[in-house]
Amino acid sequence: MQGMQQGSYGNDSSLISQSLQYSNNNSGELTLSSDVRKLQDEVMSWKKSQETSQAKVNQLRQTLTQKSQENRELHSSLTQVTQDRLRLQELVHKREKEMDDLRSKYLNDVRQIRATDDDHSTIEQRVRMLQAAILQLTKSSSGDRAVNLNQEEAQLLVKKRYKFGNTQPYILNMFLEKYIMDSLLDEVFNGPSFYVGFELAKEYGAIHKWMVENQFQDQAVRFRQQLCFLSAKSPVTQQFAAQEAARIAKTFEVKLERLYNNWTGHQKVLDLVTKAIELSLTMRSQNAEIVAQVIPSETDFDPEKMVPAHKSKEGGKVKVCVMPCFVDTNGVVVGKAKVFCG
Repeated sequence: MQGMQQGSYGNDSSLISQSLQYSNNNSGELTLSSDVRKLQDEVMSWKKSQETSQAKVNQLRQTLTQKSQENRELHSSLTQVTQDRLRLQELVHKREKEMDDLRSKYLNDVRQIRATDDDHSTIEQRVRMLQAAILQLTKSSSGDRAVNLNQEEAQLLVKKRYKFGNTQPYILNMFLEKYIMDSLLDEVFNGPSFYVGFELAKEYGAIHKWMVENQFQDQAVRFRQQLCFLSAKSPVTQQFAAQEAARIAKTFEVKLERLYNNWTGHQKVLDLVTKAIELSLTMRSQNAEIVAQVIPSETDFDPEKMVPAHKSKEGGKVKVCVMPCFVDTNGVVVGKAKVFCG
């Protein structure tokens, strides 16, 4: 009995030892498995990080490839644009040369049609110069030299010819300007057709009138321009024009001599008449003929067509048209009228 008990105790001790040993083995295995799993997790995380990085690298490569393609396309477009620009520059240079040729041809054609190369801008300047010359011609009666003016004749001119009651000195000077311009209108600007120096003006004027009346407007314009051209280029016509200028100036002086006590303006009058004759030819040779337009009395002041005379009101009704308005057949004003408003 006692022996059996001792055997029993021995077996239990062995089981306990085995159990402890097994327990120790299990604890080691559990510790090792945890480290492995942790390592595995780290490996998986690293792999995911690598995959993400690789994806980014692939995306960057794709973007780089795309940008490289875009850069090649941009470079190709730039090359095309450069080529287009060079072709366009060549075309522009070609067109500019064509324009220069056309301009040269146009000017040559104009010289074969018009009596002069003048256009509206130069004609406007010449109108102002003519007006200034007229004003200068009247200066011998102004200021300290007023004694040279024949007051009685000047007042008679203003009252009888122009029916104007005010005869103050500035009014007399104003009407002297008007008197000179009116004489130029009668003898030069509204006188013979085409040109003062054209001897056949009356006959050709009748032809021109017939063309206009029968609706040959374009042909009438060319006809007028050609006759002005012939008038300007013909030595005989120019000689006759010089004779006419001298005749008109002499007639003009006879009128002015009555208005001045001591008249010494012979050369000034001749120069003035010559300028007016040349200007009239230039005006008539334009495609749209330029004519003198006298502003009627009681017309409303129009700053687009008029400028006020000395001591005139800035607006109101026109009382005296000192200088006419020069306007072409299209209504374009080339020289403004000088008017006195009351």
